[in-house]
Amino acid sequence: MRLLAPIIFLCLAAGCGKGVAPLTNVIVSAEVGVMRHGASEAASELYGGESTASSPDLFSMGREAIICDTPSRLLVKVPDAIGQVFTTAVRSTTAPNKEITFSVVQRNGEELKVLTSLSVNDNKWHPIQVHPNGDGELLLNASYTMPSAASDAGPEIAWATPNFSPSVHPPQSDVLFISIDTLRSASLSQAPFLSKLMATGRQYTNAYSPSNWTLPAFASVVSGLTPQQHGAGRGTFAEVAGGQVDKRDFMSLADVPTFAEAFGDAGYATAFIHQNPFLESWTNIQQGFEMYARTADRVDSSQQLATTWWSANSHRARLLMLHFMEPHWPYSGEDDAQKYFGKDISDFFILDNTPQQRRDFFAVDENIKDAVHAAYNAQIRHLDKQLELTLTELSKTSSDYVVVIHVDHGEELWDQGSFEHGHTFADCVVKVPLAIIHAGNIEAGQISKPVAAHHIGTYLLEHLDIENSMPASALGDNPNADLSVTSTHSLYRSDIGGKTIHADGSYSVINHQQLEYNGKPIEVPADVLATLRQLGYSDD
Repeated sequence: MRLLAPIIFLCLAAGCGKGVAPLTNVIVSAEVGVMRHGASEAASELYGGESTASSPDLFSMGREAIICDTPSRLLVKVPDAIGQVFTTAVRSTTAPNKEITFSVVQRNGEELKVLTSLSVNDNKWHPIQVHPNGDGELLLNASYTMPSAASDAGPEIAWATPNFSPSVHPPQSDVLFISIDTLRSASLSQAPFLSKLMATGRQYTNAYSPSNWTLPAFASVVSGLTPQQHGAGRGTFAEVAGGQVDKRDFMSLADVPTFAEAFGDAGYATAFIHQNPFLESWTNIQQGFEMYARTADRVDSSQQLATTWWSANSHRARLLMLHFMEPHWPYSGEDDAQKYFGKDISDFFILDNTPQQRRDFFAVDENIKDAVHAAYNAQIRHLDKQLELTLTELSKTSSDYVVVIHVDHGEELWDQGSFEHGHTFADCVVKVPLAIIHAGNIEAGQISKPVAAHHIGTYLLEHLDIENSMPASALGDNPNADLSVTSTHSLYRSDIGGKTIHADGSYSVINHQQLEYNGKPIEVPADVLATLRQLGYSDD
């Protein structure tokens, strides 16, 4: 059943007032109105909602932005350089009751030249790209379209962080960071294209995720920190599992340096396109990305948005992080629970149950296990074909690019008598595929020693000689790197708190008492909680 939730328009901003906002390579001041620098996110009623076969492609989109009044005029100094491209995007933070016109005007002395103008009557993002002629100033104007209402006060509007960049791609490598949800290392053979691609680069055959579910695993890859260090995930378990509704708090990523920020500081255009409610903006995983969006759980939905963004920024070095939900449960359709288990399983997931209760709940006949496994494999094969199309399309406009293949966690398919993920630190869940491919720059080969998968973000920065303040990566030769490999902080109750993987492949147990849950508390919107419940993670 489709979730119905009120339309939400998030406008998250810090600091306000008339004055100057220092941005990436632009100084902006307000000539008319009040401005502040923050983030603006457009979301429909599907924000935090379940993805179905009939869902539209886009659920939400956010950007770092300058937020100001209607009417308003911002002043931007044009750099003293030839061949500059000016890029931004605009939106009204609420659907306006009257049409709003946005314009970019170049002012050089007394001369005014309109570079572009567009009228908006919705609250979606509308990209703008213009080519200023020479130096001078750009005026970013917003007011109601009707002349009689041009001076009337209207809704807040947002200009995506303005950027000036050369019209020719710089001598920097593009980066395609592909992250796949729930892909078992043991199931990689079901993805022939992906397997062949990974074999052309450096493949880590014993990479371990820092956790057994998405939020802490992703927080680690963008920050380079372990879950014990960054705290993103969920709060402390109750002392005893009593079968009650699990109401542990969600924790977001604290304000720590991220690899997206480092890429941005190096002049990269940065975008994060994902399909998981655990990666929505309330988690702060998107910190440092110029643009971030959630699409429906269909590869073609992400491919369309990714291709559009990639092409629009072809004159800049690009970091594109693409997350795909397949092969996450449900595997073959919205009725999978009834189809395979003959019952609704979502209510079980919201309860605080023991690992044994989980094993008992998912005790099924071998023929059911085989059918579920086959459906899971079919999802992988479908994703593999779509990934080939996506990467082929994106590579058309880049002559030098790095590809990263990353997986947040795997999946248990009764390997130890249970099902799904978030409840165990067995290799089927925390041992993940990982590879980096850079033709002519990284020698192909397999690395068999155990490594921490979340070090891949920092390794990218080191490989591309990008200055950063993140922890050193153990995936290369950095002598300052932490070589320990751990996986901790489960979503559900587990028999152990986590494990440390040793160089010989053995592991030692981390007890629950050794862990801290010190993340940044958040308030999850009601509609987001509804989706988490649909996925089996929380109660609304």
